[in-house]
Amino acid sequence: VRIFGVPFVFAKAGFLTSFLFLVGLTVLILILNLAYGEVILRTDKPHQLVGYAGIYLGNFAKKVTFFTFLLGIYSALLAYIVVAGEFLTNIVSLKFYLSPGSLGTIFFVAGALAVVAGFKTLARMDFWAAIFYIVAVAGIGLWGIPHIDLSNFTLFNKEFWFLPYGVIFFALTGMSSVVLQREVLEGEEFHLKKAILWGTLIPAIIYLFLALVVVGISGEATSTEAIAGLIPFLGQKIIVLGSLFGVTAIFTSFINLARVLQESFSFDWRLPKFWSWFLALFPPFFLFMVGVRDFIGIIGLAGSLSIGLYSIIFILIYGKVKKLGHRIPEYSLNLPKWFWYLAVILFSAGVVLSLMK
Repeated sequence: VRIFGVPFVFAKAGFLTSFLFLVGLTVLILILNLAYGEVILRTDKPHQLVGYAGIYLGNFAKKVTFFTFLLGIYSALLAYIVVAGEFLTNIVSLKFYLSPGSLGTIFFVAGALAVVAGFKTLARMDFWAAIFYIVAVAGIGLWGIPHIDLSNFTLFNKEFWFLPYGVIFFALTGMSSVVLQREVLEGEEFHLKKAILWGTLIPAIIYLFLALVVVGISGEATSTEAIAGLIPFLGQKIIVLGSLFGVTAIFTSFINLARVLQESFSFDWRLPKFWSWFLALFPPFFLFMVGVRDFIGIIGLAGSLSIGLYSIIFILIYGKVKKLGHRIPEYSLNLPKWFWYLAVILFSAGVVLSLMK
């Protein structure tokens, strides 16, 4: 789901503005992900960021971190349900009609059951979903490139200059998945640095490519979830391919992120398995059922506010882990302190601006 809001902000804020946000945030998030990998490798037992906050910063920091962690993941899961309902509506509308709300509910039930299925099932699904993800983006690109009109690109729109920050930040952030990468590479932790590097850079390249194609085709008509706005230019077939791609990408993201939150309830708060599963999944579903369904608003808030606060707390953790870590890591970053101070200032400014906007 993270990819689908990116073309919209490129169209609204201007391509140059959004491109600069994409490059800057990619570099910053790559460093954060690598630093998080180091925190994981320096700690003897697995945790989510909430647990690391408790270990290295104390119980109060653990509670604050959990609040921002919860806000970010619940926002993401809610956004997944919202946009999945829209994509599924696009697909089934060729034969019959079901409302996005009904189809979003079906999507949620399938995702909740998939989380119960366990880690090995999710890993296999991730592999095939990633293959389809790349093939679908390539297909949309090859289909759409001949229809690109350069006049659709605007460089800068001062009215929406800050809009890309939260959406792109949300799209790029991947700290929670670093824990899953560490689990997959158990016994081969020396590969973690390379996995984080490519796991951060490849999505950024795909986001830029899709934004280039979608905005080049639909311009100001670019829809919030990228796909529907292409119909007048590419025809009905593109909506089926794009929506299938969308549902596949969203489904794997949904179950992975739900599992991350389930692990936090289980590892960090010692809750029973059922309650960890229930609390990870049902609160955002309840919000969906009462009508909270503004896709861009949800992911923008998740990126600029919750993930910004989350990143600030992580930097504080990273400052402690160098001295208090339990083991020697397979790699270590050696960035100057001024970089981390600057990062805190930037994230704090993002939080303040998001609240003002």
